[in-house]
Amino acid sequence: MNLDPDGAGSATTEQAQAPHELSMTVVEYTGEPDRCTVSPRGLSGIAKLSTWITVDKRVVVDLDAMR
Repeated sequence: MNLDPDGAGSATTEQAQAPHELSMTVVEYTGEPDRCTVSPRGLSGIAKLSTWITVDKRVVVDLDAMR
């Protein structure tokens, strides 16, 4: 699958990529679920602002526990 916006609509074979080292930032709230934002380390500028995902902390699990 091609996630490049310029290639939208064209199915391509997904290419293997080197694994990324991820960074996680946790924001704790009072009375609301804590939130975790995960993004690749080492990004800056537009790439840093557009390459992230935020989820409720309760859905984040330890990778070693899932292996």
